[in-house]
Amino acid sequence: MKAISLPGIPAQESGIASAQLNSAQQIGVALGVAVLTTISVSITEYRLPDALTALYTSRASRDAAANATASAALTSGYTTALFIAAILLAASALITALIINAGRQKETTQAATP
Repeated sequence: MKAISLPGIPAQESGIASAQLNSAQQIGVALGVAVLTTISVSITEYRLPDALTALYTSRASRDAAANATASAALTSGYTTALFIAAILLAASALITALIINAGRQKETTQAATP
């Protein structure tokens, strides 16, 4: 990632550029996890309010039908969030492939003269 995003940065500015890249990645990951968690919880709550408590209760009381219902609600939330994450990943890969135009950089080596 750094090889693609930092090729034209002067050496004296490469440290700050690398720090900005790392900060942007960390913020992006935090926001992504927050959004996907919100989607998962929203879908689960829509399917069965308080599904996690229902799952624990059904397991404690050995109620197979309630256990299946709670498990289905939780699985639906996780599946929806992961499906959206997959779509976002594919879209990001496509955008990256179209936007980034970084070819191989020519290495200039100077022969040592005696």
